[in-house]
Amino acid sequence: MKVPQGYEFNGISCGIKKRKKDLGIVISKQSATVAGVFTTNEYKSNSVLLCQHYIKNSRARVLIVNSGNANCANGENGYQAAEKICAQVARTLNIKNEEVLIASTGIIGEPFPENKIITNLKKLISVAGHNKVMDFARAIMTTDTYPKIAARNLNCGGMILGVAKGAGMIAPEMATTLCFLFTDVGINRNVLSSVLRQAVDITFNRISVDEEQSTNDTLLCFANSACGVKIDTSRKITEFKKAISGVLQDLAYMIVSDGEGATKIIKIMVKRAKNSNIAEKIARRIAGSVLFKSSIYGNSPNWGRIISAIGSLRLGIGEEFDVYYGREKVVTNGISLYKKRGKIKKYLEDNFEIDITVDLKKGRADYFLYTTDLSPEYVRLNS
Repeated sequence: MKVPQGYEFNGISCGIKKRKKDLGIVISKQSATVAGVFTTNEYKSNSVLLCQHYIKNSRARVLIVNSGNANCANGENGYQAAEKICAQVARTLNIKNEEVLIASTGIIGEPFPENKIITNLKKLISVAGHNKVMDFARAIMTTDTYPKIAARNLNCGGMILGVAKGAGMIAPEMATTLCFLFTDVGINRNVLSSVLRQAVDITFNRISVDEEQSTNDTLLCFANSACGVKIDTSRKITEFKKAISGVLQDLAYMIVSDGEGATKIIKIMVKRAKNSNIAEKIARRIAGSVLFKSSIYGNSPNWGRIISAIGSLRLGIGEEFDVYYGREKVVTNGISLYKKRGKIKKYLEDNFEIDITVDLKKGRADYFLYTTDLSPEYVRLNS
């Protein structure tokens, strides 16, 4: 697998999870510009809080990630544990503490196993290598069924590599996940931050599995300049933004398709709304409807779930809207075309990807997002 220049990866088992990799590291051979996006949840993991503090320096050399424990609801002990881990990594590599960023994922409310991590750091660091991306990707997984990796080459030179994890607790507003991007180009930090946030808004913020937001969402992008290419013109910035959006879109789609218990992916498109706020509210309300998601799992052509979800928002849009399953119109001006139930049932039975469109016919604003159905397997995994 081709990876950006100047990065080394590794992933090992340190004993947080039984017989599975649970500790990963990425080391940049030279200082990298870093930008990040974090959970908007008011209750944040200690690892998120420390990462947010260190990232204010705008430069970093190392990313350390554990899975199996969220380092959340542990009070000051959890924060100090994260500090100790970063400090030990820094001592081992002879760099500053704040050049080490940390992320965690896993169960909330259990004591953070800092000693298991610290005692395995030398082993983790000593055998890190350019060709160990898959080891890192597996080390950050929780309920994921496969590692999620995507990449893009830049025409101007250099490349972007993305690694993510996520399958449950996926909700818009920085979709619940860990995601890390690594590029070997050089770019101004303000430009990188702006591009990253714009890309996140149209990718990771457009997926939903269960509308449950995590305490641990972390998305970081490292740019270490190792290939010698600078993203310093409008043409290069446009290309870079397109590439980052492409990587994030690939990863976001993988996360939805791997959603806990999911048997279908659903794309919800709200068209011709009066404004983007209305379009987004309707799309998210449908995506979060347990009744709608259950009907998709059961291949039930019950578009009444969509109609009631829209009406529950009390947005004053009236009844003059249309609803489509795939290309088939099932509601016209708020009136159900019930004779199409047989055709829609077959559409649901025959397809893994389901398209739902709501045409409000009130303006020019559109909004889309991806979600999943709701199956008994989701309940089993989360019980």
